[in-house]
Amino acid sequence: MAQYQPRVTAAHTSLLAAILISRSNCRNSWNGINRQRFMTNPAPEPLKQNAIQTAARWVAEKPVYIDTETTGLDKTDEIVEISIVDFNGSVLYSSLVKPSKSIPAEASRIHGITNEMVASSQNWLVQWPTIRNILYGRTIAAYNAPFDLRMMQQSHAAYKFPWRENFKVVDVLALYSDYRGVWNPVRGSMKYFKLEEAGASFQIALPNAHRSTADSILTRAVLHSMAGQPF
Repeated sequence: MAQYQPRVTAAHTSLLAAILISRSNCRNSWNGINRQRFMTNPAPEPLKQNAIQTAARWVAEKPVYIDTETTGLDKTDEIVEISIVDFNGSVLYSSLVKPSKSIPAEASRIHGITNEMVASSQNWLVQWPTIRNILYGRTIAAYNAPFDLRMMQQSHAAYKFPWRENFKVVDVLALYSDYRGVWNPVRGSMKYFKLEEAGASFQIALPNAHRSTADSILTRAVLHSMAGQPF
């Protein structure tokens, strides 16, 4: 008996090719989704453990903690108050700073520092040598460190004074973000938390008065808490 030989037409060939391509696209799409999810939403527990280890390492470096209050957030704003707290919690420096321009009312409403309060204070350039001597050679920790560093640079620029420093600065805000491990899909990164939120999560009984000394002390307490150490 003759064997049955199915007749394969061009239409059959096109249909089979379409099915294979469709299945391949589905697999690639699914793999792409999984790969993107893995790359953009890392597992929180390894991040937290790494944050704990990093916090312990930073504490061991005996950093100084800084915080600044400013005339605003823009590229021409300046420092109106700066505080530096030592690794053991003692206040090394705290001073109002007279900026080269007026403090806007909206900034005063946040930190409570007015133009009248800074009227008799020294300007940034006069205070900078003392501040630099304290910071030089030390690890500097701050909550949102890029902001405080930028404000120091901008305060230099307000007097056309070049910035030549190369300080080692560590950001407690970014580290706490990893410690919490809450994904922010809008930013495409871990969620950031305010300093007072970080302090509250550790039940730290320290005020966050939006003044530089209180915030420096609170930053130190948050870093020590992440490291599992007393403050």
